Amino acid sequence: KLAKMLPVSAPFHCSLMKPAQDRLAADLHAMTFLDPAVPVACNVDAELVEDADRSRDALIRQVTGSVKWEQGMRLLITKGVQAFVEVGPGRVLCGLMRQIERSKTCLTVGDEASLQKTLEQLAIAGT
Repeated sequence: KLAKMLPVSAPFHCSLMKPAQDRLAADLHAMTFLDPAVPVACNVDAELVEDADRSRDALIRQVTGSVKWEQGMRLLITKGVQAFVEVGPGRVLCGLMRQIERSKTCLTVGDEASLQKTLEQLAIAGT
């Protein structure tokens, strides 16, 4: 196993998040889930999720589960993904992606202006 220190604001993906996981689980079980329109990569087991129940379960497990980031990204690459988009503050995930595969496009979206720019770049690239 490889562990890497990341500059994050909270203890994500560990047992300290159990209370948040329990609350999220209760909220998600109260909702109706539909099968995803496209397969979703689950970051705790590096597998594609294609049905509603597994989607809900994956969201719950990721709160406290260890992240299989590299395995998940490699799975997406083998499935033909050419561009990755990091949404939220910072560029940590794009940096990690570049360590895995430098030939893939990785764009960041941190606000509405960067969202528009990213959508334009993806449209131009045809991805």
